[in-house]
Amino acid sequence: MEEKSPDAETQQPWFEGTPTADQSTPKTIFVSGDPLIGPKSSAAVIIGWILIILGAFGVLSIPLTLFDFGAADMNGNPITTSVTYKIVTVLFGLASSGLSILGGYKMTKYEKQGVWFIFAAFGVSWIGSIVSPLLLGDSMGMGDSGGVALAGISGFCGIFFYAICGLIVAIPLLMSNGGME
Repeated sequence: MEEKSPDAETQQPWFEGTPTADQSTPKTIFVSGDPLIGPKSSAAVIIGWILIILGAFGVLSIPLTLFDFGAADMNGNPITTSVTYKIVTVLFGLASSGLSILGGYKMTKYEKQGVWFIFAAFGVSWIGSIVSPLLLGDSMGMGDSGGVALAGISGFCGIFFYAICGLIVAIPLLMSNGGME
């Protein structure tokens, strides 16, 4: 084995001369304008038209609430609903159908405000589905407690229905290129 002298380990290589910076010529880098994005999704337009059609059906079916077709109590006897029930049903129906048509129209124009109108229509319709059975319970001979039970069942089931419908309406918002502005 060869032994090294103590001076050999402490010696380090040294460079001689003066350092200079690399002088490269400046270059221009071209950056393209807007990134290329595909066309807007047609989901908003399709859902908007479906909501316009459903809102129109709602408006057309409102006069049917003024008649007591097939209204019966728990024993199957025909009943007549109160005027208050009919007024409340017509007002809530007009409000929710009108908001649905307006929201659907705005969704076909890729406006995010249309989705919020639809959510408002769902809220109005859900409240109407709770208020109407409260007024209907007495007509059916069930008393106030029967109306409260009907309203509770309607409100409980309705919240799940409107949550699912809300997710369907929000599809254009959840898409990466839904085009909603």
